[in-house]
Amino acid sequence: MAAEPVAEAALLDSGLSMETGAGRKLWTLALALCLQAIACRAEPLADAPQPAPLISERVLSFKQMGASGALRMRGGNGVAAISFGSRADELITSLTLKLRYIYSPAMLTDLSHVQVMVNDQVVTVLPFVKGQGGKMQETSLTLDPQLLTSFNQIQFRLIGHYTLRCEDEAHSSIWAEVSNASEVRMTVQALPVADDLTYFPEPFFDSRDYSPLRLPMVFAGRPSLGALRAAGELASWLGALSGWRGARFPAVLDGMLPPQHAVVFAANGQRPAFLASLPPVREPMIAIMSHPERPERKLLVLLGRDDKDLLQAVRALVLGQAGMTGDLVRVGQVKLVAPRRPYDAPNWVSSDRPTRLGSLAARKEDLQVSGLQLAPVRVAFRVPGDLFTWGSRGIPLNLKFRYTGPQSNNGSRLNIGVNDFFVQSLNLNASGIGGVQTSLRLPVLENGLLTNVDQILLPPFRVSSRNELEFHFNFAYEKQGECANGVVDSFRGEIDPDSTIDFSQYPHYAQMPNLALFASSGYPFTRLADLAETAVVLPRQPQKSDIDAFLAVMGRMGASTGFPALRYRLVSEDNLDSVRDADLLVVGDSRELALLKTWRAHLPTRLDGDKRQVADGDTVAPEDAVTFQSLGVASHPANGEADFSARGKVGALMGLESPLSPGRSVVIVTASESAAMNGMAAALIDDAKLAQISGSVALLRGDAIDSELLGPVYHVGSLPLWDWIWLFLSGHPLLLAALAAVSVLIMAFVILRIFRILAARRLREGG
Repeated sequence: MAAEPVAEAALLDSGLSMETGAGRKLWTLALALCLQAIACRAEPLADAPQPAPLISERVLSFKQMGASGALRMRGGNGVAAISFGSRADELITSLTLKLRYIYSPAMLTDLSHVQVMVNDQVVTVLPFVKGQGGKMQETSLTLDPQLLTSFNQIQFRLIGHYTLRCEDEAHSSIWAEVSNASEVRMTVQALPVADDLTYFPEPFFDSRDYSPLRLPMVFAGRPSLGALRAAGELASWLGALSGWRGARFPAVLDGMLPPQHAVVFAANGQRPAFLASLPPVREPMIAIMSHPERPERKLLVLLGRDDKDLLQAVRALVLGQAGMTGDLVRVGQVKLVAPRRPYDAPNWVSSDRPTRLGSLAARKEDLQVSGLQLAPVRVAFRVPGDLFTWGSRGIPLNLKFRYTGPQSNNGSRLNIGVNDFFVQSLNLNASGIGGVQTSLRLPVLENGLLTNVDQILLPPFRVSSRNELEFHFNFAYEKQGECANGVVDSFRGEIDPDSTIDFSQYPHYAQMPNLALFASSGYPFTRLADLAETAVVLPRQPQKSDIDAFLAVMGRMGASTGFPALRYRLVSEDNLDSVRDADLLVVGDSRELALLKTWRAHLPTRLDGDKRQVADGDTVAPEDAVTFQSLGVASHPANGEADFSARGKVGALMGLESPLSPGRSVVIVTASESAAMNGMAAALIDDAKLAQISGSVALLRGDAIDSELLGPVYHVGSLPLWDWIWLFLSGHPLLLAALAAVSVLIMAFVILRIFRILAARRLREGG
């Protein structure tokens, strides 16, 4: 007898109620049998031909793998490396490197080459050809996939020589570079994995996969707002996990299963066809099962009586997944306890106390470098977008670092920069003592390393929402003769994890609208990491492209904060009165959003399908938009407006003060048609495009983005009284000059009176 009839008969014939313990156990067994039957229904008979293995190709550029620029090798033994992972549900069957590299024309080609290593094992070399130095070279290398593990590192070691006599290993002519446009091409075979939530979020998200996350979410028919709210919370959590990779969650509205890992939302009254044989559930449940057509792929099935149960299942998964096991989980009570405090997002530096650099690095090893010519130590960090640094002398960086004593006191330095901007250079003395404020610290475990402690002031105008600190150790040495070089085996440098950066002295205050803050950090919605003061607004009947964009936005919010959006509200544009007190994130096709017509007078740009009204205003660079804040600017007027109709795709981001509540913000994500909405969703995970967004309106046409600042200005946050006065006067220079003149006159009058009193006293005493 088939599994489904057995399960259903067992449940019907038992006479047990779901209210009894035995009844609940039997019902759960029936449900598990049904899920197994669905997963196995498509399996062929034993003598039938087995389906062909699922084989695909994955291509990763070095840039996707984390190389922001070329991999540079300097000196006779210069080393550069790139890392990537292997998914748990895939077997890499072939591995090819497509390399683009260039080397110094001054090196001897018969003695010089680049070793290529996989996980510290030399696998081949890149020979240098005479006459080709200084020209970009291309080659393909086929590597043995058996060398790979879960996490892998490809290393390039330069063996460079430029002369046969009296060679200096650190000579400037010894160099080679591997372009970050180089690629790793992998042929992978899907592997069957167990139906077990023990490994969740694998295989739906695998931290070893450096590709952007693309995880479909399946609904039966047009989903309700309740189901979409649950999907949004899950998307934000997965977005937080994916981080810099980016995440997209294509919506599937017809219940058809895509041929890949997917998430399925199934309430009793609205289920995809492949789950029709399941008995109705009486509580929220989470199940993992094999794809009915491709057993190598998995489905995460969220079950419930209604939308509230689906939300409970998502929250149980997000908050309690660390303790889940097996293929089926019954969810009891789930409650949110501690609300988030403003600006406490896990991905952001603290704005009320100093932040350790060790907490910003993924691993302690990321703060260490070694070699003859050292690569920079890089530390990425995010700050709240509304930190008010106007008038500040600088952001304190209390730096501690260790290094091997240089052989030469002249020219050995630690160069410090932020966002590719040079900040300061510190001397590295043989004694290990130098800088402005310095103390010597004896290392406990690392003999021979010296420690400096210095306070550096980072220029506030160079610090934005997303930042990268750079520390570059440069060691010099002295040659004692024509052929003596005195080079040590290796220099070492380390930024102490207890070094701190301090943003606690700055208030939160920003001029709005400012789409640069939204693009870089999700501000103002991410002010609370759980989006407790945010309402997402969708059209009355959201289309697939609207839902795709909505889920992409929620994934981006999670990536910005590192925390799921557990307290946001989701409403239709017909129910705005219920969210008047919230910041509004409006997502929808311009042809579907009636709100765009209702708020027509408030919008900096008007879009209604092919009909458009575009104004020309001030073009604001994202960097300037982040740092310029003033009370003196009341509005940014348009140079002119143009009304027209045009075919073709255009997307738009618009920012404005909420027409429903002064001081609250609105960001609108819209487009002329559904295809353009898909382009907007893709742009939201493209850092290159996000970096071009600023002002109050950004129009996306293909790869081009035009940002402008138009319309009224408002401010969010608060300032201390003294800062507020100075900021106000900075926007009114004539008033400042008048007050200065009046102050001088008052001071002169006071001084004159004092002199007269003193003179009168001397006359009385003399008389």
